[in-house]
Amino acid sequence: MRSVTRTRAVSIAFVAGVITVGRAQTALGCGTSGPDGVSACSLAEHDEQGRPKWGVGLSGVYTSTSLHFTGDTHADETRAATVVSLSYAPVRAFSVEAGFGAALGGKLTLPDGTYDFSTGPTATIGASWRVVDRKPFVVLTSQLSFTGAQTRKGDVTAAYDAFDLRLGAVVGATLWNAFSPYALARVFGGPAYWAYDGQSVTGTDTHHFQIGAGFALLIGKHADLFVEGVPLGERAVAAGVSVAF
Repeated sequence: MRSVTRTRAVSIAFVAGVITVGRAQTALGCGTSGPDGVSACSLAEHDEQGRPKWGVGLSGVYTSTSLHFTGDTHADETRAATVVSLSYAPVRAFSVEAGFGAALGGKLTLPDGTYDFSTGPTATIGASWRVVDRKPFVVLTSQLSFTGAQTRKGDVTAAYDAFDLRLGAVVGATLWNAFSPYALARVFGGPAYWAYDGQSVTGTDTHHFQIGAGFALLIGKHADLFVEGVPLGERAVAAGVSVAF
């Protein structure tokens, strides 16, 4: 199991990822779009003193995956989350990020029925490193996340806590100095702790990877948005906006 902010809120994602979008020769935004914590920092050649180093972002993610629990119990899970994040880029090619938000519910479907998720907190920390700053650009990402909630079936409730560590790579190109389509790949793992049928169980995803694509779009000198779809592995749809200052 993983936090739904990873890619990404629960990406949480957080959120993902999103890629740098910038106009050459101008100082542009450095926000925190993306459920897996990739900052949208401009790497255009400009004065370091004038480059925005801080960014705030808002992202949301919907995920669908299969889980395997102790005792050979399998479940299908769908969840949604939203995360507000703050990033800092000490240099143009590297940024760190922290986020906090809410898991917005979902369902855990097992052979004996459906368990509904409550809302709950989610938190993330992450980093991104732009290792290649040309066409195609390459960004490496990492994120550690936590999501807490409860499940309910009838009158029975149980705590459900999930941890996730995620590593990823994004490859893309910036077109017309504003639009950046990209491909992504992530691997991840982490336990989910739950009580099922009166017993404490530990679960994890059946698929420990994501493969998908998305785009980032510059919408102002210091703002951008991203949209991302992941059809392979842990399936997800994510979107977000960010502003740099």
